[in-house]
Formats: sequence, C-alpha cells, structure tokens
Amino acid sequence: MSQNAGANSFQARLISVGIVGIDIIYSHTNNWYHADFARRLHADLPADLRATARLRNAVEWLADEPRDQAVIVNWEEVVREPQLGARVSQLRARLAAVSRRILLSAECVGTEWFDKQFAEGVPWTELIEVGWFGYPLPEARRDIPYHVLGTVATRAELDDFARRRAALSADGGAAGRPIPWALVGMRTPARIAFAQELVRWQPGGFLLLTEAGPARPGSGRLTKDALERLLERARLYIWRAQHPFPYFETFRVHDALRCGALPVKIDPDHAACFAAAPCVFPSLGALTEALETQGWAALLAATYEAALARPSIGEALAAILAGSASPSS
Repeated sequence: MSQNAGANSFQARLISVGIVGIDIIYSHTNNWYHADFARRLHADLPADLRATARLRNAVEWLADEPRDQAVIVNWEEVVREPQLGARVSQLRARLAAVSRRILLSAECVGTEWFDKQFAEGVPWTELIEVGWFGYPLPEARRDIPYHVLGTVATRAELDDFARRRAALSADGGAAGRPIPWALVGMRTPARIAFAQELVRWQPGGFLLLTEAGPARPGSGRLTKDALERLLERARLYIWRAQHPFPYFETFRVHDALRCGALPVKIDPDHAACFAAAPCVFPSLGALTEALETQGWAALLAATYEAALARPSIGEALAAILAGSASPSS
C-alpha cells in the first residue's frame, strides 16, 4: 500500500468512528512533567488527526466551544490547576456533557492519586494508561474500557534513541559521565534509607529529595532543563519502588534515555513483573552483578531497544481513537 493510500485509509477510519476533531486538555501550571507530555502528544499526532485536534489548557478550554470528544491528561492535576479556582465545578459539568470522555492516567493503579482521577465523579467513557505496561484495575473501575498507550516517546525522540543506540561504544561513553548515579524525587523515609544505601554502594552520586508537591517553579524540584543537564552527566538515573503495587515509571526511563543515562529501578517485590524491561532489578546486588557481567553499555543498549520496539505516543493514541487497538484486560 502506498503512503498516500495508507494515510487516506487512516483518515477514513477516523471519520468512520466520528473522529473529526478532538480536544486534548491538561493543566499548564500544576506539573511541568505532564504539561510537557500533553504538548508532545499533540505535536506527535499523525498529520490528519493533528490538523483537527486542539491542545487546550483547562482554562482555555472553558473559554472555547467544546467538541464531542476530549482526552484529559491526568485529571487529578487538572482539577488542581491554580488558575481554575472556583471554576472546577464548571469544568466538571462541561466535561460530563462531552460524549467521549477519555482519561489519560499517569498515576500508579491502587494509590490515592489514581483514585483521585475519579473523585470528581466524571463518568469516563475510556481509560488510557500512560506508560509501557497495564495493570489490574480495582473492581470498581473494571467496567471502563482500558487501553495501554505503551509509550511516552515521540517519533522524533525514537529516532534520536536509534541514533544513540547505534553510536554506543564499548563503554557507551560512561567514562565521560562523572556522576555515578542520580536519585531525584519527593522525600520519604524509604527514599532516605535508599539514599544511604546508595552512598555506601557507590559514593559521589547526586541526591535531591524534596517536599511532596507539584513540579512547579519555586517548588524546589528540578525543571526540565535542569534535569537534562544532570542526566547528561550521570551514568545511572536510579530510583526505588515507593508503592506496594507493581508500577513502571516510564517517564523516568524516558528522561534517562533522552540524555544517554542508564535508567534503573530497584523493586524487591515486583521486579519479575517487568521482565520485558531490562532496567528493573530486585536489589543493588542484582544491579551490580548485571553491570559486572553485561556492562553498562549493553544494559543501556537493551533499554534503548526495548523503547524502540514501541510506537510513538501520537501513533499509539491515534490507533486507540480509531479503534484499531484492542482494549486491555
């Protein structure tokens, strides 16, 4: 099939399921992480879909005439958008009147943050998990069609991953990265204990544990640019599981790969759940063994390859919207 024929077929499929215009709604001041994701998602949509899709922060969307289909990026943050104020109820009522209400969730299933995606009573018609993996939903949510986006990278970022993978040398450039590891996150007793373990394991790393709260300017958390500067100098971007539920922090993996650092999650309880991800280990001992036997560059190459086996975010969302991606169980 020619490229034009493929594009026409895709456009016809969108029209056949009523996708002639869709709104992507997000919080623009509450958390730079997910605001950045919403912008990258819109920019990465296939051209035909992007031409009729609108990217709107929650305040802008209230000032517009709504469309019949809306994708909401992390609703629990949208309703805490500082510029909304008392208009949250107006936003909720307007969204409830939209015929297709798709929640794009970037929260760990089973946590209070996931539950807050449903706290305002919006009757979601579909739920999309942001990230590489899907998870068993609570019984109260199992009647909602559930999809897994399977990726957080744009097509341009995947192309960059391929270039980085091809350029890896025997040591992957690790010698030019003076910071052995970076641990960044909100301060919890478990993370403080893990930081102490990391210092004993390998001194000289970078540690930033901040108070809980959204990633806004002045919050004490790293900006996107500051995080990139850090990870361009770090060999490992490491973190430890913080929930009693299986969860794979795809955004952290993505941040590391964009900067050439090896992402590493230590998860004593659920590492086996993520066998398809070469960067999850049950302990620092298991990580040490992998670094000694396989090498830093080989582990990084394998993680790039795992990311490259996935579609881009725009392609994945378009497939879900057009009904060509099967709901997850």
